[in-house]
Amino acid sequence: MGSSSATVATIFFSLLLLISHAYSFYLPGVAPRDFQRGDPLQVKVNKLSSTKTQLPYDYYYLKYCKPSKIINNAENLGEVLRGDRIENSVYTFNMREEQPCKVACRLKFEAESAKNFKEKIDDEYRVNMILDNLPVAVLRQRRDGSPSTTYEHGFRVGFKGNYAGSKEEKYFVNNHLSFRVMYHKDPETDSARIVGFEVTPNRFLLYTCASSVICFG
Repeated sequence: MGSSSATVATIFFSLLLLISHAYSFYLPGVAPRDFQRGDPLQVKVNKLSSTKTQLPYDYYYLKYCKPSKIINNAENLGEVLRGDRIENSVYTFNMREEQPCKVACRLKFEAESAKNFKEKIDDEYRVNMILDNLPVAVLRQRRDGSPSTTYEHGFRVGFKGNYAGSKEEKYFVNNHLSFRVMYHKDPETDSARIVGFEVTPNRFLLYTCASSVICFG
């Protein structure tokens, strides 16, 4: 984010579907669901959280893409007792169907909105999402760049860094989300259950999607 009074941001997302033979953990009292090919999948958003402040915020406290109507989607008592703030989002796709990158929305950040994002980046806030009662996870990056098999809940709101050749520190919002949905297919039917939900956040400066091909196993 620069120092101008308003900044235009474009939010992108894409989807990768993979067959997995792993099994997921579901909350007690929440039955796993069977999905048919083409069934709609609705990503839900949860509270913004920070281990630095321990103070949660509603997802839409920050100026993110909003659906036409925001609905509280808490599904069980455990979510309520944990203080979860589960709501619907603009991120939707279909089970076992390819989906390339597309634009979710375009936003204009006024001074107040930019200030809120900067504060949450400074306080190391993370965005939490849910798909079929499974929290979104991010593959943890090791400092030496070697492959990792450990995960973190949620993804960072953004980060601070420098443009190449510049010493001035800037704020960057993660405005590109690449979702990865793992599923287990029933060998006797065409139904499948979601067993994993991952996201790779990134920052794009362009106003169009990257020309990557999204496929599924």
